[in-house]
Amino acid sequence: MKILEGLRVIDAGQFNAGPIASLYLAGYGADVVKIERPGGEDSRAIGPFRGGESSYFMSLNRGKRSITVNLKSPGGCEVFKRLARGADVLIENYMPGVMDRLGVGWEALHAENPRLIYGAVSGFGTGGAGAARPAFDSLLQAAGGLISVTGPVGGPPVRAGVSIVDITSGLFLLSGILSALWRRERTGEGCRVDASMLASTVNIMENPVARHSFTGEVPGPEGLSHPVVSPFSGYRTRDGLIFVAISNTNRYRVLVEALGRGGLAADPRFAENRERVENDGALREVLEEILKERTTAEWEAFLIPKGVTVSAINDVAQVKEQFPEVFVEVDHPAAGPALLPGSPVAFGGPTRAFGGDELDFSRPAPSAGQHTGEILAELGYPPDEIEELGESGAV
Repeated sequence: MKILEGLRVIDAGQFNAGPIASLYLAGYGADVVKIERPGGEDSRAIGPFRGGESSYFMSLNRGKRSITVNLKSPGGCEVFKRLARGADVLIENYMPGVMDRLGVGWEALHAENPRLIYGAVSGFGTGGAGAARPAFDSLLQAAGGLISVTGPVGGPPVRAGVSIVDITSGLFLLSGILSALWRRERTGEGCRVDASMLASTVNIMENPVARHSFTGEVPGPEGLSHPVVSPFSGYRTRDGLIFVAISNTNRYRVLVEALGRGGLAADPRFAENRERVENDGALREVLEEILKERTTAEWEAFLIPKGVTVSAINDVAQVKEQFPEVFVEVDHPAAGPALLPGSPVAFGGPTRAFGGDELDFSRPAPSAGQHTGEILAELGYPPDEIEELGESGAV
């Protein structure tokens, strides 16, 4: 039995922040119905493409069923409401007020289904001064301060290399939805769950926010280095860089002993983390003098077995080669096979008693409207009405 088997989810989200929450619900066994406008969701136009299919859309919409619905038509709105009547969860990430204007917002759907969990992602929240502002991941990286602490020291501002605000907002929403489902088990009542991209950005800025709050310092970019821990950065080797992550003095002693320089543990400049941070430049010179004697791969092979926390700075191809267990092969009927991220969690401990078949992230994304007729039939529409809905442009 899949973990969330029997749960019906309506995914009215678009692009990333909404769909990523339903991606995990689908992976854990929920029946996720993807709502798309006739012609398909806009993210299907984002490449790169293979077999005419968008890699962006395919990565975020695996394991879902797709129905096309025109929410600007009375027939489409009725289909949507009928779907919501039998659903456990609805997810959307339109600008605040859009769903209400279409007649399918929280109040309307709660009246149709009091047990419904209504999950929404907004850019700047629903009640603040910025509620009406359009929101995109990079825009929120800028507005929420993330870009200000990303990039090389003294260099130009740099956005994070992934849609980290979209992803974390979707995961915060997922957490709220699962909490609301547990609440519903006790009360029988659904509720609305809102996740703010702005608040999500601030939450993942935990260290810069805390530093500013307690010291008044305005944090800036630190490059590869950690602002308050040392040695914690990329260090030059014979052929590139190796990342060394030393979180405490015991780990520092393990590092210098493994490097054959145990005396550095007694050097007053580097005795404790505070001193190492104050003398980070001097410590870097000492470490790189040693590390440049071997290649990154040689240091990994030598240091990791000794318990030293180091890693090469891998690219995506190297991650796939080194850690294949965190990927799954997804075979799309049009695009063919591809390795995509698997489940980040497992149930049941090392034996994975609830892993394997219970968590399925290998089902491909649907084509636009692939399941429209099937889902309408499940809702009780007879064949002639399904045909009429299609001819009228409602689906």
